[in-house]
Amino acid sequence: MGISGIVLASSLAVVLVLVIALTMAISAYLSDFLELAHILPPRAIWPLIWLAAAVGGIVWFARTIKQAIRNERTELFERTTPISEVPVDERSTIQSAVGRFSRQVDIHQPAVRIDPTETPLAFTMYRPVDPLIRSDQSKIPTIVISRGLLDTLSQGELSAVLAHEIAHIGNDDLRLLTAALVPLIAAETLTEDVGYTSNIFEVCGHLLSFVALVGIGVFSRGREMAADRGAVAITGDPAALATALEKIDGSSPAKPISDLREHVRSTNAINIVPTLGTEPVKSGLRSTHPSLETRIMQLRSLAAD
Repeated sequence: MGISGIVLASSLAVVLVLVIALTMAISAYLSDFLELAHILPPRAIWPLIWLAAAVGGIVWFARTIKQAIRNERTELFERTTPISEVPVDERSTIQSAVGRFSRQVDIHQPAVRIDPTETPLAFTMYRPVDPLIRSDQSKIPTIVISRGLLDTLSQGELSAVLAHEIAHIGNDDLRLLTAALVPLIAAETLTEDVGYTSNIFEVCGHLLSFVALVGIGVFSRGREMAADRGAVAITGDPAALATALEKIDGSSPAKPISDLREHVRSTNAINIVPTLGTEPVKSGLRSTHPSLETRIMQLRSLAAD
């Protein structure tokens, strides 16, 4: 079983524990009520009630997470504008690079959209109307880059970042990461206030968040390193990507963008470097990206080959 399957199985186990606990509590209250009413149902009915509640809980979980993912995609997508609204010289450079790199890795050319934020961002995403986890690899996600990224990087550095995103698409990382992000988004849905536990849903949310972050961290760090290698294979310029990573990391804001606070961790999981969050996790089991030093070391090694 791959890391995505392990994370999903672990998150499902947490949900099942929650459902079983709630079902047993409800059945206990119901049993007391029936006893007071002098109604004695056969004991065989309780396992059926628990089974029905478990099935209902799984269906509820699936529908809730599906809607949460669509809502997050919509929020991210609606922040962006088509690349046609970018000045002609920038648009031509970006589209030319994306088209050339797409042909190199033999994928359909993805669309590019612009996020207006001054924070340097670059990530790929599905459209809100797309299936949650697409199986048709001929349909390509959208690359999103921010205004801040365009203002921060040189043309060569921007090309290296675009090549990194193209490598993610060529490796089919987004489809896999979407599956891995399901438990994390579930945790964000269950947990209303990070750091404050007020009910059983938030307890499960924190537990689910821990399991999900560890699983996503292992998966995502490996895919980021692979995308860096892919970008170098595409451009042949490891120095440009190294410089871009250093510039983006140095441009990280002291505080997260206000309208991205609610989904900081899942947004960081698809961003080229973790630039959001009041206390970004940049190392350890829960980090979504390798350390900058590790990535630079790999790029230097590739340059020496």
